[in-house]
Formats: sequence, structure tokens, C-alpha cells
Amino acid sequence: MFSFMNCTSQKVEENPIKPEVDEPSNPDADQDEDTPEEEDELELLKIIDPGLELQNFPDWKAEGTVNNSTGESNVNSGNRSAKVTKEGDQLSQIIRVNTGVEYKLSVYAKGGVTLFVQLGEEKEEVISVIHQDFAKTSLTFTSDSAYITIGARYHAQEGRFDDFAINEYNETEEPDVEQMPTDVIPSLIQWKVTLPVDKDGNDNSNVTHVDDRNRSPLEIKDGDLVDYEWSPYFHAENNEVFFRGHCAGTTTRGSYYPRSELRQRVGGGDNYWSVQKYQYLKTVLRVTHLPVVKPEVSMVQIHGPQDEPLRVQYSASTRSSNPWGLHIVYNENYKERTQIDYDLGDRLEVEVIVDQGYITCNILNLENGQRYSKQFLSEDQTGYFKVGCYTQSTKFLSQVKPEYDKDEPNDAYAEVAVQSIELKETY
Repeated sequence: MFSFMNCTSQKVEENPIKPEVDEPSNPDADQDEDTPEEEDELELLKIIDPGLELQNFPDWKAEGTVNNSTGESNVNSGNRSAKVTKEGDQLSQIIRVNTGVEYKLSVYAKGGVTLFVQLGEEKEEVISVIHQDFAKTSLTFTSDSAYITIGARYHAQEGRFDDFAINEYNETEEPDVEQMPTDVIPSLIQWKVTLPVDKDGNDNSNVTHVDDRNRSPLEIKDGDLVDYEWSPYFHAENNEVFFRGHCAGTTTRGSYYPRSELRQRVGGGDNYWSVQKYQYLKTVLRVTHLPVVKPEVSMVQIHGPQDEPLRVQYSASTRSSNPWGLHIVYNENYKERTQIDYDLGDRLEVEVIVDQGYITCNILNLENGQRYSKQFLSEDQTGYFKVGCYTQSTKFLSQVKPEYDKDEPNDAYAEVAVQSIELKETY
């Protein structure tokens, strides 16, 4: 995130913009009731005070400390928005919908905000964003119940939200805003992306032998990632960043497989952190597409100087009677199934914690609530995080994996959509 200050002399206006004022929500308001006294009185699709203009949010249920925020730069429209500053801060409201109908819920968000709709005690649809300025954020859902809970909450950093809206979803409607990857995930400037093409856009489509492959992938790093995209390999759409690695893609020198993948810039460079010190990664992502012959992709890694202490992967291969599905590879040579049911498109929350030589990997399927956790002692002493699409197949498949008698088509690909990344490093 960048900010600029203009130091030119200006005439003071007679009516300057009022500074932001935090107006605490009313602690005496009755916010214990989760359901209205007369549910049948709720008007269909009616959000009361959608623009959060009323002081203390009397029509919303507040949890934590949610403040009214004022000032021209702190509202999307009107005079007030809601401000959240820590975990547990949220506003919610019960509304009535028609069952079996697909709806689109939206809010304008600035900073770190999670938009959510609760469809039952254990089912929730969410989308988390970090925006430098107010931008429209949306999610779609279908409910089996006539009464649902909508709202927004804190995500990762201070945030503000304004102007809720809900309507029936129309697949043909235009996207809300044109986005760049750094609009969705501003912290991409802490990473380097490796793409499956070289600087001239060439790949391995016309190469027949693996030893002759193009091994000079394009890399974009740090501030050069601001407002950068190369579609379809690295682009943003509907509050997600899409990473695509096609099987004829350019590879790195140390791999036969192509990738569109982020590499953590430790300490601002291609450095390594110590596994003895605290490191943290949390990302929300989903696998959207897999190759044809060897349908497998790696979405999250810890990479060391020689080995890979951790990879989080998904395989839909049916070559084995006991498919690997969603699994991890740890300390380079050990594989373990997560036992989490996974379908293409399911959103995963992947959390990796490194400290005192141990690596902890926590995975949550946000669609079905199934969890997995694994802690192990790292055999490597240094590493860095990687996030994105590391395709685990290639057009040269039969040359690098003799057990396969078919190669991938040039246009076969894996794709991963990343919704958010939270990163903490000690270097």
C-alpha cells in the first residue's frame, strides 16, 4: 500500500472536511436476541439501515466494539460507515429471503473486512478482502431457510464497511469493478510471482524434448506488482487472484513442472528465514481446474534451500484405489491424507505456523467444516513461503514419469484462486 503527500500551498476553504469521529455503539442497547419477535413481519429482502447512517446501529446486532465512522474519506456514501478494529468486531442483521433462490449480497469495504451470510448454525458463506479504498465486495448464496443472518466483520487489519445491498443473482451481469491483483491483495508487494511464460511470452508449446525446454520464466516482484497482470496466468476477478499454470508452460531450472506462483520476499529479497523463529501464513484459496492426465496441483509450500519441508496439494487422480485427494507432503518424502472431502471450487483456509523448529499446518474446508491439523519437526533449518498454482504435471509427462504413457495437451492446466493472504515473518 502506498500513500503520497502533496505539500503545495493551498488556500484554506471556509468549510473544511470534518475529521473522522468514532462514535461508540450504544452499550445499553438490547442486542441479545438473535431472532425478531415477529419473524413474519419482516419484509422480503429488506435490510434496515443498509447505509449504516443511524448512530449506534440500532437495527443491527453489534458484537465487539463497532464504531460509527465519519469524514469524507471514511464513508462510501452518506455521512457514516461502520469501523472495526479487532477480531470479534462485527455487525449482523436477520433478513427474509425466498428459499431455493440464488442471491447476491454486497457491501462497500475499505481496509480489512469479511462479508458473511449465515445460512444455519454450521453453514456460512464468507468473502474476506483488503482494499486501499472503498470497493464493492460481493458473494452469492442460496438458502434452504427463509431467515438468514447477513453482516460484516473485522479481517486482518482495521476496516470500514458501508452500503449493504441484496438482490437476486444474475449470471449475465457485469463484474462489479475491474480489478488488478494488488487491488484484491495489496500485500502482494511482499512477494515475487513466477509465471509460466518468459519475458517475451514464449513457453514450451513447440518444444518436443524435456531437456530442450524453456527454463527462463518471467518474474515480477515487489513494487512492480502494483497494477500488474498477465491474463490468464495472473489476474483478478470478483475479489480473487487467479493463478494458472498450463502444462506447456515455461519452467524453472530446478523443476519439470510449470507454475504461476508467489515466492515470499523474506526481508525484502530472495532470502530464507529460520524455522527456529516465528513465521506465519494464512490464506484462503480454492482449486478451480486441474490437468487432464495427472490432475494434481500444489497450492501452498514451504521451500528450503534443497528440499520442501511442506506442500499442500490436491489430486483428483483415480489411478490408485485409494486416491490422495487433499493431502500434504512434508519433509520432502512423506505424504499424508487430510481425510477432508474436497470438490473443485471449495474454499480452503490454510494456516501454517513455524516456530522453534516445528511446522504446524491447519486446513479447514470452509464449505463443509472439515478440519485437519499436523505438526512435525522440520528437517530443514531455513525456508520461505510459496502460494499459488504449482502444476504437478507437464506436456513432457511420459519423459519425466515413465509410469505414464500419455503426455498432457499443451493447453491442459491447473488453476488456483486466492482470496486473501496474511503473512508474518521474523527475519
